[in-house]
Amino acid sequence: MFGKQRARYGALKAEEQDTQHAMLSRRHKKVLTASITATVAVIAAVALHARALLQGDISESVLLVSLALTCLLLSWLLSVLNQHSRRPEDRHEIKASGLALSTPLSDRMSAPPRLSSITNAFSIDLEDYFHTEVAAQAVSWSEWDDMPSRLEVVMPRLLDLLDTHDTKATIFVLGWLARKYPGMMREAARRGHEIACHSYRHRVIFRLDRSTFYEDTYEAKATIEDAIGVPVLGYRAPCFSIIPGTEWAFEVLAELGFQYDSSVNPVWHTLYGNAQGLRFPHYVANNRLLEIPIAVWRVCGMNLPIGGGAYLRLLPYSYSKTGLKHLNAKNHAAGTIYIHPWEIDDHQPRLRLPWISHIRQTWGTCTMESKVAGLLSSFRFSPIAEVYSHAFAPESTFDSALSARSQAPVGAEM
Repeated sequence: MFGKQRARYGALKAEEQDTQHAMLSRRHKKVLTASITATVAVIAAVALHARALLQGDISESVLLVSLALTCLLLSWLLSVLNQHSRRPEDRHEIKASGLALSTPLSDRMSAPPRLSSITNAFSIDLEDYFHTEVAAQAVSWSEWDDMPSRLEVVMPRLLDLLDTHDTKATIFVLGWLARKYPGMMREAARRGHEIACHSYRHRVIFRLDRSTFYEDTYEAKATIEDAIGVPVLGYRAPCFSIIPGTEWAFEVLAELGFQYDSSVNPVWHTLYGNAQGLRFPHYVANNRLLEIPIAVWRVCGMNLPIGGGAYLRLLPYSYSKTGLKHLNAKNHAAGTIYIHPWEIDDHQPRLRLPWISHIRQTWGTCTMESKVAGLLSSFRFSPIAEVYSHAFAPESTFDSALSARSQAPVGAEM
């Protein structure tokens, strides 16, 4: 009897080992295929564009498609690795039709735990759909007042989403919007969000001279502070346009009394390329200003964009989620994320734009809100000034700004 049981056990064990080997083989083939495909895509992109890159002449559309393809393939590779790297004790085995179906325990939990104990910074660049650099191809500054706004519909949705996840954010506001919708700014501040500056007319800095930038930023800061009655501590340039050659902008920001800037996105890009920029917060303007870059994920010596915006909207959610998780776990650093209100609005009016610009402006808007909700559920977020308050002078912290609000009437000069 015991001999038969041992033989049966041995047969079952051998069958189990064969199954495991087969699964492992398939796993390795998937990973290998994804790795080879991603490598070939990168090599092909470089080879096809090498001459144009050397001549400095390459279409933005081709580069955008190449970058998107590479990131998509990387996302696939990450999903394969993540799917097969879960520990057995984290799976719930279900037998059905002779197949073992694995469901992660976290998928059955109503309130999944945060992926990291680190508090990241969540930010919103408050601008309407016709304020973007892409939309400028179809809508001029002189036409702004005549354009139908979507902010009064979309912004309450976004604020409610943040309330649902008990999250406060930094909202970088255009001075033009603060003048037109002061009540919207006060409502955001009332809900506990930090209000910061995003310029007055949404003009990229590398197209301005020092005096024009000073005037634009001074007007924006004053208009926003008049609307909310609180000192504005932070600034973010339109399109992250503080790039090599415009470092003088840091000096202007320090002169105007800003405590921090978040205008550097250290990735390769045709418009705001600053791939050699520092990845982590550092001081600029003779240590008078704290620079807080947008989150990136360092892979094989290259900075991959995971800071939100179009990268969150157009690419698979797992890509941004994995990158931010890696930044928190491996670098023990907080990441700064950004979105725009129009990115969750799939009913924004259609502008007459080239096809690649239309993709950049509108694609992914129908799924963006769920992706943002996923990040808010999976990670901890706070306003930028709160996350980095330890780097400011005591009188410049977010808490001090909140105290100042309670002591001064709205619209008072401070």
